[in-house]
Amino acid sequence: MTDIDDATAEVPQDQSDKKKLLIGGGVLAAAAMVAGIVYANSGDTNWSEDQSVSAADAEAGAGEDIAAAPEPEPEPVLDARGVIAAKNTSTIASRMTARITAMPFREGRSFRRGALLARFDCSTIQAELRAARAATVAYKKSYETNVELDSYEAVGRNEVAISQANLGRAQAEANAISAQLKDCSVYAPFAGTVVEEIASRGEVAASGQPLLRIQSGGDLEADLIVPSNWLTWLRPGAAFDFVIDETGATITGEVTRLGASVDPVSKTIRVSANIVPGDAMVLPGMSGTATFEEPEEEPAEDTTEAENDATEIGGDGEAESSGNEPS
Repeated sequence: MTDIDDATAEVPQDQSDKKKLLIGGGVLAAAAMVAGIVYANSGDTNWSEDQSVSAADAEAGAGEDIAAAPEPEPEPVLDARGVIAAKNTSTIASRMTARITAMPFREGRSFRRGALLARFDCSTIQAELRAARAATVAYKKSYETNVELDSYEAVGRNEVAISQANLGRAQAEANAISAQLKDCSVYAPFAGTVVEEIASRGEVAASGQPLLRIQSGGDLEADLIVPSNWLTWLRPGAAFDFVIDETGATITGEVTRLGASVDPVSKTIRVSANIVPGDAMVLPGMSGTATFEEPEEEPAEDTTEAENDATEIGGDGEAESSGNEPS
C-alpha cells in the first residue's frame, strides 16, 4: 500500500509541475505581447504629438509672418473730371430790324478774324443818310452866308448863331445814321467755327435777335472740377494728363487759374487749364478724366547742422570761460 500510494502521489506532483510551467510560459508570452503593444502605442503617440507640435509651430510662425508684414498703404487718387471748352464763345446778334441778305458761313464752317458773318438790307438807312448829308450841306451854306453878312453888319448875330446850331444838328443826325450803317454788316471778332445757325438768309431779324453762335477753333481749354482740399497743393502751372472719353486719346494740360469760390455743398472748386491736343482730335464738349502727379512732400528743415553749430559754440564758450577762471 505504501508503494502504491507513493507512486500515485508522484504522478500528480509531476503534472502539477507541468501545469505550473505552462501557466508561467503563457504569462510571460502575454506580458511580452502587452509590452509590445504598449511600446507601439507610445511610439505612435510621440509621433502624433511631434507632428501636432510641428504644425502648431508652423501656424504660429505663419501668424507671426502675417502680423509682421505691413499692410500696403492705399495710393491717393488724384483724378478729376473735366470738359473741353473753347476759350472764346460768342452769340452774334442783330442790332437793327432789317432783312438778312447774306450769311456766308453755315454750321461747322471755319472763318478768319474779320470775316463777314451777316449782312442786312440797309437801303432805307442809306437813303436817310443821304438826306441828312444834304441837309448838312444846306445848313452849312446858310451858316457861311450869315457869317459873311455879319461881317458887313447886314444881319443880326442871333441869326448867325441859329444857322450855326442848325448846322451842328444836321451833322449830328448824319453821324448817327452813318453809325447805324456800320451795323448793316457783322464781322467775326475772332477766328473760329460756326456752332449753330439761329437765323437764315431772307428772314427779317429784329433788334437784339441772335443770328449765330460761334466759338474759337483751335484755342481750347479744359474746365475741371476738383476737391477743395486740393487747394493745399494745387497751383497754376501744375501739369496733368487728360484721357478723352470719346476717343480714348491722352493729351497733356497745365493749370492756368483757380476758381474764385468753393461750392459749399459738394466741396469742390472749378479749375481752368490749357491743353495741348497734339495729333489727337479734340472738340469742344468732349469730356474726360484728368490725372495729376502725386505732389512731392516738402523736405523738413535740416536742423542738425544748426544744433551742432550751437553745441560747438556752447562748448567753446565753456572752454573759454573755464580758461579765464582764476587758478
